[in-house]
Order: sequence, then C-alpha cells, then structure tokens
Amino acid sequence: MKTCFLLLTVVPCLAFHQAAAPPTRRRNTRNADLIARSASATIQDEKATTTVELPPVLQDIVDERAEFQRNLGKAMDTLRKDYPYILHRAPDYSIYHDDIAVRDPSGLQLVGLSTYKKSIQFVQTLISFLYSRERSGLQFRIVYDFCRSEIRVSWHLELHNKLFPSQRPLHVDGISSYKMDVASGKVIEHKIENLLIHNTPVQPPYGIFGMMREEMSPGVALGGTC
Repeated sequence: MKTCFLLLTVVPCLAFHQAAAPPTRRRNTRNADLIARSASATIQDEKATTTVELPPVLQDIVDERAEFQRNLGKAMDTLRKDYPYILHRAPDYSIYHDDIAVRDPSGLQLVGLSTYKKSIQFVQTLISFLYSRERSGLQFRIVYDFCRSEIRVSWHLELHNKLFPSQRPLHVDGISSYKMDVASGKVIEHKIENLLIHNTPVQPPYGIFGMMREEMSPGVALGGTC
C-alpha cells in the first residue's frame, strides 16, 4: 500500500518536471537571440561612429599622403623589376620626372629626362662592349629610408673583362638614392653615393667612367676625362 502511494506521489512530480523543461529551453534560446542581436547592433554602432568626416584641410592632407604612398609603391616596384636588367635593358622611365637631376661622386650633374636616358644608354653600350654579359652580374637591395624620405638601393656590380678574360673582375659597390617629387609623384633626383671600387672609396674628381678607365689595360683607353 505504501509502495503504491509513493508511486502515485513521485510519478506526477516527474511528469510535471519533464513538461516544464521545454519552456525553460525556449526562454534560454530567446535570451541568446536577444543577446546576439544586441551585440550585432552594438558593433554596427561602433562602425558607424568610427567613420568621421575630416575638415577639408585635413582631408586634403590625408588624400595627398595616400596618393604619395601609391606613387612610392609604384616607383619601388618598378625599380625592383628594372635593376636585375639595368646593364642591358632600358628601364621603365614612366616613374621619372622630366626635370630629373642625376649626381655622382665626381660632382657631375645631369639634368633632364632625355639626358638621363642617353647616359644610361651610354653606360649600357660601354659595358656590353668591354665586359662579358654572361659572366657579369648585379646584386641589389632596395629600401625606403623614412629619415631621409628617399628610396635607397645598395648594389654590388661584378664585371668580367671581355677583351682581357684573364684580368681580375671589376667590383663596384654603391648606393643609389631616389627622391620623390610630392606634387607629381615621380622621381625628381637620382644620386649615386658611397661609391667603392675594389672596396676603395672613389674620390673626386673621378667618377664612375674614370674609374672604369683606370681598371682597363694600358692599351685600352676610353678617351676624354670624367
């Protein structure tokens, strides 16, 4: 009799507990949905508040800086592509200003894009005539110097004499710095500095061509003075 009474007491309680459970789960699900929607709305509000219109003067500065960064990236990418073939192939001149100035350690200065093109063509012709293309090579490293606000390319050139194969190769090290013109976004100055021939600093008045002439056999002359 007691057993029957216990069963009659416990079973309804269990049934009531099982019947009451689903509403609790539904309430938890609704709460989670509300929390998720609230979090999403908060994120959208934060995104909206981060978009702030700048005063025209500041906006012009931001736009100018962004344009400069794009032009700088283009110039560095172009130099990376040009340098491996700079001794034998014309570079991409689209990154250079029409009034570009070129300086070397001798103090020589060339002005104008057309003059710059002719000087590069002359160097390429000279090297192809005197040195072996297959045995010669160029290594370089390019960085942007934020302190100087210029692109800097450190390079090492090894040239093997074509006319006198037994002669020791010519080792030339230097740094080419490129300054950008903010207004046009093009390279306005190319300066060659820290020039070394066989680890010996090049001193004025000698330039690149003069040092090449010194490395030639006494029977070979390039003519002129540099």
